[in-house]
Amino acid sequence: MTSLLPKHARVAIIGGGIHGCSVAYQFAKEGWTDIVLIERKKLTSGTTWHAAGLVGRLQGGHATTNFAKYGSDLFAELERETGQKTGYKRCGSISIATNEERLAELRRQADFALIHDVEAYEISVSEIVERWPLINPEGVLGGIYVPGNGYINPIDLTMALMKGARSNGAQIFEDTRVEEVLMHAGQVRGVRTDKGVVEAEFVVNCAGMWARELGRQNGAHIPLHACEHYYLVTDVIPDLPQDLPVLRSYDDSTYFKEDAGKLLFGFAHNRVKPWGMAGIPEDFSFDSLPFVEDDVMDVLEMALERVPILQETGIRTFFNGPESYSYDGNFILGEAPDLKGYYILAGVNSTGIQSGAGAGRALAQWIMQGFPQQDLNDMDPARIEEFQARDLYLQQRTPETQTRTYAMHWPNNQRATARNIRKTPFYNALKENRACFAEVQGWERPAWFAPEGVEPVIEYSFGRQNWFAYAQQEQKAARESVAMIDYSMLGKLLVEGRGAESFLQRLCTNDMAIETGRLVYTLMLNQRGGIESDMTVARFAQDRFMVMSSMSRTRRDYFRLRDHIQVDEDVRLRDVTSAYAILSVMGPKSRDLMEAASGIDMSNEVFPFNSWKEFHVGHAAVWAQRISFSGELGWEIFITPDFAEHVFEVLMDEGRAFGLRLIGGEALNALRIEKGYLHWGHDMSYTEAPHQVGCEFLCKTRKPVSFIGQQAYLERRDQKSGPYLCYIKLTDPDPMLYHNEPVLRDGKVAGFVTSAAYGYTVGSAVGLCLVSLPQSSTDKRDLETANYEVMVEGRAIAATLSLRPFFDPSNERMFL
Repeated sequence: MTSLLPKHARVAIIGGGIHGCSVAYQFAKEGWTDIVLIERKKLTSGTTWHAAGLVGRLQGGHATTNFAKYGSDLFAELERETGQKTGYKRCGSISIATNEERLAELRRQADFALIHDVEAYEISVSEIVERWPLINPEGVLGGIYVPGNGYINPIDLTMALMKGARSNGAQIFEDTRVEEVLMHAGQVRGVRTDKGVVEAEFVVNCAGMWARELGRQNGAHIPLHACEHYYLVTDVIPDLPQDLPVLRSYDDSTYFKEDAGKLLFGFAHNRVKPWGMAGIPEDFSFDSLPFVEDDVMDVLEMALERVPILQETGIRTFFNGPESYSYDGNFILGEAPDLKGYYILAGVNSTGIQSGAGAGRALAQWIMQGFPQQDLNDMDPARIEEFQARDLYLQQRTPETQTRTYAMHWPNNQRATARNIRKTPFYNALKENRACFAEVQGWERPAWFAPEGVEPVIEYSFGRQNWFAYAQQEQKAARESVAMIDYSMLGKLLVEGRGAESFLQRLCTNDMAIETGRLVYTLMLNQRGGIESDMTVARFAQDRFMVMSSMSRTRRDYFRLRDHIQVDEDVRLRDVTSAYAILSVMGPKSRDLMEAASGIDMSNEVFPFNSWKEFHVGHAAVWAQRISFSGELGWEIFITPDFAEHVFEVLMDEGRAFGLRLIGGEALNALRIEKGYLHWGHDMSYTEAPHQVGCEFLCKTRKPVSFIGQQAYLERRDQKSGPYLCYIKLTDPDPMLYHNEPVLRDGKVAGFVTSAAYGYTVGSAVGLCLVSLPQSSTDKRDLETANYEVMVEGRAIAATLSLRPFFDPSNERMFL
């Protein structure tokens, strides 16, 4: 390796595992040759060296599948390019199911593969046995075969990436420890190592298990923790077929691959132990952990049953090594908030080998282009709350991430660990009313309410879960009488100062020169005309606004607003999310309830849509805005926490006369989807422009101040580029939609469902979907002229596609 550490580099990469070497390779391939990679010990010495090396083309999300596809294609060419053998073998993979629900999940995976043009199809038990003759097929119902999957040697792969990076000008330094990332005024300046300082414009933290501690030195929240992970390698098995596909037996928590005449089999454990509770030892290198048989005995017994030859075969290697897992199962990929030029790639949850090349490419592209080239919002470091990166939280939560690797990936699946951390003032009252709580960004929020005699616990299924009928009744109340939901988790950001209006005019697409007492719905765009956020803004005074956005996006919106405040602007920003509790009241009888509880006139003339007023409910001073996410007449009532329970009690008491019903997030989600209301991160993101999602009406291009991204938006609009957001519902009332189901137009994939639920009013599964235009068309009206189907568990279900919402497309009910 190069011995003399340079004084300057354009990019300094910390960590010489699969990710660091991939990032270096991508930069060098694109012509950025002033690249330095610094590894504290030897390349691959942390986690990479002991990875199982599985390579799959199909992952759980769009971005991760793109990563895996790119990596799989690159691996096939890398050996030819570099001359370094990688041990890559595209032998295919089989995933088996031993129960109907697992088979439904696998079929949905095969459906998802259609969107990304990945070959995957269902095979019978006899076909499974034919391709994997060592298997005990007892209890197996079927499986999914992916011909393009396989495995690779992780060390050889990393060395090939390193060789490719060096041949294109990157410098690699081993046995060099980064002691500090140097910052000045929030901007990266370089790294200080035990062998000198390297000035750099960008620093990339790919330090694996050490990434969290390294990030903390500069205030970067990297929510990962190492956990123990086991696998075994048998003695040589005579006549073992060398073309065996990788076998995943999810219900047995086990995977198997051929390994030079032996079988390697590993576990997705039912019980997982975090490791490195006091931090990762600095001298940890090519090390393993003690193998504790009791930790894997339950899974090992299942493996012996599934592959009986193991019962008569010796074990050559008993291995336990640490791997890093994130708190939510998503990568940490992108620029750290508050640290300009400080990028992170870490916490990839045992998918580093198959995702590493693609993730490294995505990060390198982000830095080179100045923005991500695909939707990576689920991985954005800005999503992370401070408490989610603390050891106490991570040591409880990250082991569950590992156990969920092969567990059922249920719709609306909830975590069991690190719960009851953030509670609204209504929590106890809602619990007394038999709420089943779901977690969102650490908040406990009712998902649905159980009737008397029913335990508020979810029984998961890919069909209608046990709460289905209750959520339908909650939807009915919102549509036919009156319903109420705890909305306290709504993000609330105060923008104050003499320059507040002009600041928001520049940031927001809508005209923010509204009167005091009014609200406006708006977007924020990036310089490329993509949607960075949607929000509601209320004006309290000439110099005071409140910006309200999704609970999962508050932190990200805060950073965006803050980072655009100019030095000479009199603008101050405060997060006041916890300063107000909110109850959202909705439905055709919501005005009756509000008037009974407040004693004031709530008519259209006095309290019009998109306005707010101060009044009293009982003894409490409140303010409320007339708006609703359900598509119904409604109000959102803001209460200080000390009076919150009192207001709740008053509304519940007054509500009995009008049939008031408490509802949860499941019902509200279905209501908003029926109505066609969008959710950022599902139905739109920073890759979509307003014209694609039907939000041109929010873009006021003639207001006195041009908004950020205005010219790019106009150019994209005039190009009439898709895909376009549409509304879709199944004609069959039985199947369920969740998201990511392929949408077929005349039998061919044209798009996918972005979010979905079962609509009470329409009487079927209904969703929003992004759909491309027919070939050679530039008119989105042509979308409605074809025949559509949606793939659901291997079946093409007839569907109706519309450019207008299926519920109240004329918006009459909001103005009752």
